[in-house]
Amino acid sequence: MTDSTTFRATMPPILSALKVSGDGGARLQLDIPECDLPDVLRLLAWRERVLVVTVVPEGDGKQPDRSRKLHI
Repeated sequence: MTDSTTFRATMPPILSALKVSGDGGARLQLDIPECDLPDVLRLLAWRERVLVVTVVPEGDGKQPDRSRKLHI
């Protein structure tokens, strides 16, 4: 198993998608399409590890049509 994974995600249209805590940290919530679920599940093996996260907008950076439900 390689030590990286790539998947598509969007930030959900909710106020709590990005939470900034009082201690200077933050928590990010993501919606991930079912077709990328196998790649996301690889994160379970790294629960106890610190992760380096890089975010790259796909294409023109526009979010997909939010009327489509994502099943996670």
